[in-house]
Amino acid sequence: MSDESWEMRAGAARGRVVSFVRHAHPEVDASIRPSEWVLTADGVQAAKSLALPPNALVISSPEFKALQTVALATGSAKDAVLVDAGFREVDRVEAVHDGYRAARRAWVSGVLDDRHEGWESPESAVLRVSDALRRYDASHLVVGTHGMILTAWLVYTGAVESGESAVEFWERLPFPAIVTAEVPGGEPDPSHA
Repeated sequence: MSDESWEMRAGAARGRVVSFVRHAHPEVDASIRPSEWVLTADGVQAAKSLALPPNALVISSPEFKALQTVALATGSAKDAVLVDAGFREVDRVEAVHDGYRAARRAWVSGVLDDRHEGWESPESAVLRVSDALRRYDASHLVVGTHGMILTAWLVYTGAVESGESAVEFWERLPFPAIVTAEVPGGEPDPSHA
């Protein structure tokens, strides 16, 4: 396991394989939306060093840092990568300020409060990812995505415990990371979590 990538197996049942790729480290710029952030120079190198499975269907969140990560990892042009908004980060009204990480930790733990006014719920986010996964009929998917949405999805699959365990997982998840899950039928059903 290197600092740039991390692999884990989630789920016990045999099924379709999804390799989620959390984007590499972005340049944080409070003057633009996080969806427009680009990778740092170190992030570019880390993305290039990822070892993604060959012959997988590659899809990315439309957020630039995720798209840039999977394009660099696969040696593809960004416009050659399939984009699906279902894999974007959690929809939220958020400014990058001193308390933004604490608000993100609370969301990941499932403890929503007035800081999360205008934020997508964890359940809604997971349903969005599950719906996106259903759109692709491939035995192996590579999905460029983000840490909060990925953690929420793993909580609902049972691969990560909810609450403080989810926060610990999210905080340990490096930039970039590969999380591989075997998903029976392609996706979890959050209504049964």
